[in-house]
Amino acid sequence: MNNRRSFLATLTLAPVALAPAQNTATAPLPPSAGDASLDVFQAAYKGDIPRATELAKWNPAIARLRSADGRTPLHFAVEGGQPAMIMFLTMQGADLSAGPESPLLTAVGYPDHAVAFEMTQSLVMNASDANAKRADGKTALEIAAARGYQDIVELLVHRGATGPQADSVKAERVYFGKRYSFDINGRPYSPENLDGLPQDFINEFARLAHFNVERVKHLARLAPALVFARATWDEMGIEAAAHMGLADLAKFLADHGAPVSTCTATVIGSRDHVEALVKSDPACVRERGAHDLPLMMYTAYSEQRAEIADLLLRSGASVDARGFGMTALHLAANKGYVELAEVLVAHGADINATSKSRTGEVTPLAIAVKAKQDKMADFLKSKGGRA
Repeated sequence: MNNRRSFLATLTLAPVALAPAQNTATAPLPPSAGDASLDVFQAAYKGDIPRATELAKWNPAIARLRSADGRTPLHFAVEGGQPAMIMFLTMQGADLSAGPESPLLTAVGYPDHAVAFEMTQSLVMNASDANAKRADGKTALEIAAARGYQDIVELLVHRGATGPQADSVKAERVYFGKRYSFDINGRPYSPENLDGLPQDFINEFARLAHFNVERVKHLARLAPALVFARATWDEMGIEAAAHMGLADLAKFLADHGAPVSTCTATVIGSRDHVEALVKSDPACVRERGAHDLPLMMYTAYSEQRAEIADLLLRSGASVDARGFGMTALHLAANKGYVELAEVLVAHGADINATSKSRTGEVTPLAIAVKAKQDKMADFLKSKGGRA
């Protein structure tokens, strides 16, 4: 996550005065950081995050600026093949489907396949429209297929891309049917009126919910409507807390009325809530949390939720669904959650599934050994695990 000291850190509930959109090439520039000769669009294209960070301190609306031809910094970052800059701009509140043509359309056809996949994943896992079309009618799916990028085709279909080409693609279709359906008490969820709540304030609340428990609780008491608001990258504070394993914070936000999805209920250990959701709609076992993180990963984010994992797997959840290239077994191995690993393996988890790391492909056993989880390592070895 971006660790900059946010301009919102001392916000009150007063309206936020944001600088108007402008071309920073002709605007006064703040003190240098990175390459001081670059405007925000050039910095985005080159991937100069220090420079972009400095510019953001001067104008918090940096991600919503427009160049002379109407493009945003995100368009330039994608054109330059800069995944890290894409994430930076996302956390600055960029519109991930901004016109004149969605940045996704450039990402899916980028000449470097690996970079194209990384950029596409970063965009669609944060809710960029997978059905984006160019002015000539070509869809993101058609562009990726023309490049021969089958993994990107599958990713787009997974995130909701439709059309004749999608019908023959074998990929799990993400499902959000119960994401915003009920509160923690099983009552139908009714969001509050967010009129007047600045989007930048909402974004900061969701960002802080990844790590700053006390600050989030303080802001929720100051502005209760924040609990019901979504960041521009399609994430609520409760969802951020859930995938970071902050079960107590997720429970706090749930108790203040935030919707409780299957993913969130799993993290906070509410088996009854999970069971009720599955019974009401069996398709919710395909639910994904923020950033496209699969349901089964949530059994390992906080305390191990072996009983809930068993319930979900018996209900049809995918045991080897991946988030950021990892399976739930990889997470369990790292944390030494032997009881959870036993459930996963019993339901057919790939004991030697590999995940990319800085040192190469790693199996759950390799992760357990590195993390010095001896009991986990012994268990995985007993089941045929290889390092």
